[in-house]
Amino acid sequence: MKNYLFAILGLLLWNCQRDPLLIDAVEIPNNNMNFFARAANENQKPDQHTQIILGQQLINPYSVANMQNAFDYYNDVVSNSPFTGMQVSATHYYIKLNPQSEADLEAIDNLDNESNADTPVLHDYPLDYDVVQEGDYYVMPQNEDDLYHSLYTVIPVGYKMPSGVQYDVIEELYQPTDDEYDVETVSLFFADWQDDLEADGISLTEESLPEYLNGQQGLMAMASNNKFYPSGKITLENTGTNLTEGLMKAEISYGRVFWWHYTYTDNNGNFNGTAKKYRGDVQIRAKWRGNTATIRKTWNEVLGIAVSDYLMTVNKNTTGTTKHIPYSTFASNGNHLWTKGTVNNGLRKYVDYCNTYGISNTISNANVWAWEGAKESGATPMLYKYQQLPLMASFANIGEAPLWNVLNNFTTGFTINLVPKHLRPDQIYTGVNPRSNETRSDSRRIHQLIFHEAAHYSHAAKTGATYWAQLFASELSNIHFTSAMDPYQNGASPSLQTGARIGLGEGWATFAEFSVTHFYYSSSIVSTNTGRSRQQMGVVNGILEGFSIYDRPMTSTRYDDRSWFAHGLMVDLMDVGRNNGTFDPSVHRSGTGTQLNYILDEVSIQSVSQYNLAPIFSRLTSSVHSAADLKAPLQSAYPAQSSQINTLFQHYGY
Repeated sequence: MKNYLFAILGLLLWNCQRDPLLIDAVEIPNNNMNFFARAANENQKPDQHTQIILGQQLINPYSVANMQNAFDYYNDVVSNSPFTGMQVSATHYYIKLNPQSEADLEAIDNLDNESNADTPVLHDYPLDYDVVQEGDYYVMPQNEDDLYHSLYTVIPVGYKMPSGVQYDVIEELYQPTDDEYDVETVSLFFADWQDDLEADGISLTEESLPEYLNGQQGLMAMASNNKFYPSGKITLENTGTNLTEGLMKAEISYGRVFWWHYTYTDNNGNFNGTAKKYRGDVQIRAKWRGNTATIRKTWNEVLGIAVSDYLMTVNKNTTGTTKHIPYSTFASNGNHLWTKGTVNNGLRKYVDYCNTYGISNTISNANVWAWEGAKESGATPMLYKYQQLPLMASFANIGEAPLWNVLNNFTTGFTINLVPKHLRPDQIYTGVNPRSNETRSDSRRIHQLIFHEAAHYSHAAKTGATYWAQLFASELSNIHFTSAMDPYQNGASPSLQTGARIGLGEGWATFAEFSVTHFYYSSSIVSTNTGRSRQQMGVVNGILEGFSIYDRPMTSTRYDDRSWFAHGLMVDLMDVGRNNGTFDPSVHRSGTGTQLNYILDEVSIQSVSQYNLAPIFSRLTSSVHSAADLKAPLQSAYPAQSSQINTLFQHYGY
């Protein structure tokens, strides 16, 4: 019997063992620890962006040849085997994708952005190597031209790759069924995958294997119960509330070696992987792509698809584990998961708000960059959804490359050369690290910025590519052609017409920002001539009720309560009108600040809730280019208040 065992083992080794994959200047950690110790060690990985370290190439227990050997062995030693005469054929292909052009990269990116039950999970490292240290990436591009790297995945036989995705088959695989659990055990044993056997509580020698298999024959159903559906919970520290919240509706990939699938967390961070039952150790990774957004924070993520971060390892005994992402430090590439989780939750909170309170165009499949930075800023260029950089450049009267540089220098503070169009951002967030008045980054501050930019996204999605190219190009033009690098200037730049469009767009985003922030946090950061501070909702609402609208050009400093932006008008439209002939504390002023008139507000278009923004948002069509353009649609929608609406607009100077 030993001779037969060694013959099979030799065949397995001959079929699968190749040269080790070497990594320059990386020390491979000591791997002489059992599965449970390794999993516990991996699950204590600090929140830092770290490289995956690979060891030796593995013997592949799932190759067609090795699974055939396992069936043959099982049939030889087990009497009355149900698998007599089994001829193994491929159920899956282990493949390598080798992009050669930008078109290839875009096709692969589109594939990676899918999340159907049979969507292949792409990896930037070869799957048939031992992962001796879990991490978040394997390949780190050197510059914007270093885009073409191999990717690896497994596809079912018969799976149709999207047009333009070319690949090579590395090996034919066979995925055992649950009823073939013990045959899989044979193949794992001869491939020396002891970790997986140990995780199942199985300890075998060559001598004991036949006895084990014969003893298991009547326990086949019980043996297959060793398999499990991975589940768990991902939570995140909200530093604004000092509470733990779930990682909301985030895409999760789960799997082991070749067999990977996708699922989503719910709003509480719970996930259940129901596509396949597993044995052994299963890795859980945050994908950061999905229905809401792709969130890119680091160089490799900006320049490619590698946006998948390691979370934890589970087995049948630890499935259901909670992975908590605390706030730590931004030093040494820290707070990687926390930053992306905080941005994800901000976007998801906005989406949930939209779905509840009447904003029909919400964030969907956006490409989002999130950075640390010396200044806090946000931008919504919509360059992934609309891919209209040439159109935007023509409106701004700036070349494409200079316009791209203006955008990146203003938002990120450093230069990023022009990247392929499928990698360009819809949104950019900088300043996720602590501000000068913070010891730790405040989740509420980050979310308030996200709510502002997300409202821009909704406006852009509703009005279309040309409208948004005109609006955003005007702001970039102001940055480029003026020494102050102020995207808004005084409301009359680049022209009175474009300034009016900016005033409408920024007014809507500011109005929505306060509404959404108050809904979730009952407070917000507000800027007045006395400074920028966090105030309770009632205080902020009082400040906005005393809004001063300035004519353009505005020569004094703009604040949240004195501006040429249209959010003051929107507040008055949506609040409870006085209806008694008395004037608001709101004032209409000249561009220099001279008081022109108090504002009479006898309008209230508020519907079921103060948080329902549909009465405003539904009027922000592509034909509405200024606050003044809002009047006619509102009068048409609310004919009983037509006269009062006209008076309110007149008092605002529109």
